[in-house]
Amino acid sequence: MDATAVVIEHGLPPELRAQAVELFEEAFGPKMRATVPDRTKRLAFMARAYRADRAVVARSGDRLLGMAGLSTRGQPYGGGLVDLSWDPREYVDLLGWAGALWAVWGLRLGNHAPREDEIYVDGIAVSPAARGRGIGTRLLAEITDIARRHGKRYVRLDVIDTNPRAQQLYERIGFRVTGVQSFRWSQRWTGYGAMISMEQPVAPEPVVGVGPAPEAGPTSVNETGAS
Repeated sequence: MDATAVVIEHGLPPELRAQAVELFEEAFGPKMRATVPDRTKRLAFMARAYRADRAVVARSGDRLLGMAGLSTRGQPYGGGLVDLSWDPREYVDLLGWAGALWAVWGLRLGNHAPREDEIYVDGIAVSPAARGRGIGTRLLAEITDIARRHGKRYVRLDVIDTNPRAQQLYERIGFRVTGVQSFRWSQRWTGYGAMISMEQPVAPEPVVGVGPAPEAGPTSVNETGAS
């Protein structure tokens, strides 16, 4: 692989997992503090919880430039990037019983349930060093292609009210606001006061070989090559 080329890949390679955890911590750590307050424990928890097959990454050699999680209702990405059962035992060694219960139940209750006709972007982040290079746009274009191949009609994501630059990017790409959920009651702990839901329609794949019918005429059969 060319060390300078930007490559979009499906799945989170094992050698990039640590970078992915740090990237999403930088982007979403404030949202996670309510469920796992200690940063060291939070990083260990997320490193174990991420589902590698439910991510799309942008990389350049051994550097992670950006990542997005994917979630659908059922296959192929059911459960999202952090797929947790209601059973906290897998995380007791990291967080203790009380901490594991709080983390698992808190994240489960806060999960977004995608509709049948959509792919939900379960978090998207670009490395600070790679911003301004179109990485986020390329990740979203890839997700749109994935949605199209799976027959989905929409790509949906959420953006917090304190990130207007991201919202502007999504609007330029074609996303529109579909709802706003207030979190003023928790702003003291999370740092944001509202979650803005946005979605983009997905154009269906064109049917190969289907075009306008030829005009009727005495030579139309010969012109189309029919026999």
